[in-house]
Amino acid sequence: MAQVPAGSLGWTLHPSTDGRCRQRRHGSHLLVLALACVALLLHSVPSNFVSWPSQRPSSTRTLCSTSRAARGGEESDEDHDQDYGDGEEQRRALTLSPQSWEAEKPRTPTLPADIFKPKQSLSQNFLADPNYVFKMVKSVQDNSPGGKRVLELGPGTGALTTRLAKRYPDMFAVELDQRAMRVLAQNVPGVTVVRSDVLFVNYTKLAEIRGGPLTIVGNLPYHVTSQILFTLLDHHASVKDVAVTMQKEVAERICARPGNRKYGIPSVAFQLYTDPKILFDIPPTAFFPRPNVISSYVQFNFEEALERRRELNVDPRDLRNLTATAFRQRRKQMRNSLPA
Repeated sequence: MAQVPAGSLGWTLHPSTDGRCRQRRHGSHLLVLALACVALLLHSVPSNFVSWPSQRPSSTRTLCSTSRAARGGEESDEDHDQDYGDGEEQRRALTLSPQSWEAEKPRTPTLPADIFKPKQSLSQNFLADPNYVFKMVKSVQDNSPGGKRVLELGPGTGALTTRLAKRYPDMFAVELDQRAMRVLAQNVPGVTVVRSDVLFVNYTKLAEIRGGPLTIVGNLPYHVTSQILFTLLDHHASVKDVAVTMQKEVAERICARPGNRKYGIPSVAFQLYTDPKILFDIPPTAFFPRPNVISSYVQFNFEEALERRRELNVDPRDLRNLTATAFRQRRKQMRNSLPA
């Protein structure tokens, strides 16, 4: 069988019985030999000639520049200042802090692992995202001197307190956990912290001491959210504004309108005595440890509902008992649900 040259090195054309020419490659042993030579060559060359440096030189000098010590003298700090000075000034000039923070964006205080861990029995889920901390603090508005009527419930390790104290240096807080109070004293020294259960605080007395209605803010424990809010309703004359976190499900029930399936006792009570509004939702990733539910940041405006409360002229406790009885049997008519 005759071979026909293909015109390229290492290839021949072999005519087949069907009249077509098939290419067949030969001389593959030459290619294998060449690759073996290259591998042997790379193995014999020192690694520092073929490896790339793990990091770029920190100096602005070239790799071929020599220091004073290499020229026979002693290398001083002036050489380094001359090398690094221009680059450092340019880097600092390009570094800009966020304008919304009015300063360098702070880190949210972390929990010292050697002191304590969050207690599940107290529903301790501390804020860990500075962005949501900033949004929550921004929503707080108080015109008292030094913010002395700003009250934070359950400050924990001071995620909110560190930002609130800069705007309202005379603010105060109520905390139950002594371990958190010790950490809070280190993170935000000078802030007045009262050790008590927020359910047993006399908010009317605090308002008298501070000279007016209170502006309350806080990251509330999930398991006592409703109890705390109803306690604030009992002291409605001493509260101006409340902005707190809670489960999204609870927030939707509070803000539900009539005709909605979620409309119930919290909806009636809080919409009569306050103007509730969901400001924004907070994902579980913004807390430590992470809860299993989505949270909401809700604002209760007691001042806007003042006229409505005066016209109603009903004690919150009586209203609560009435609505509880009415909603106990939803399918019955009101006159059949209420006792004679």
